Amino acid sequence: MTDIETQVAALRDALERHLGVRGTSLAQQVRRAGRVLPRRLRAQAGLLAKAEALAGNPRLLQQLDDARLAQALEDLNAYIAGIDRGEAVRTQILSIAAAIAFNLILLFAAIVVVLRLQGVI
Repeated sequence: MTDIETQVAALRDALERHLGVRGTSLAQQVRRAGRVLPRRLRAQAGLLAKAEALAGNPRLLQQLDDARLAQALEDLNAYIAGIDRGEAVRTQILSIAAAIAFNLILLFAAIVVVLRLQGVI
């Protein structure tokens, strides 16, 4: 394996570990991650996916800018390392619980208004 293949494999492992995104290639993983990755990072990941596809042919791989590839790897690794999967799950559960609580409060208020209008309360 070449250096770029090793680095892309490490990035793919990090995507799976931190985001839970699986795929047969980096391009597929980035597609499945969707908007979890910012637009700029998705574009950089596309550049790395292209490098992954060209890694089998060293002459074609020379067409890509090594500095841009290194910067893309650095940016993606830094962003992914900052994601805490457990915190994201907790935040989503809390968001759902808050929405349910708000809806229950609205339901209770509507019941009180209807009973008040009917003269029961």
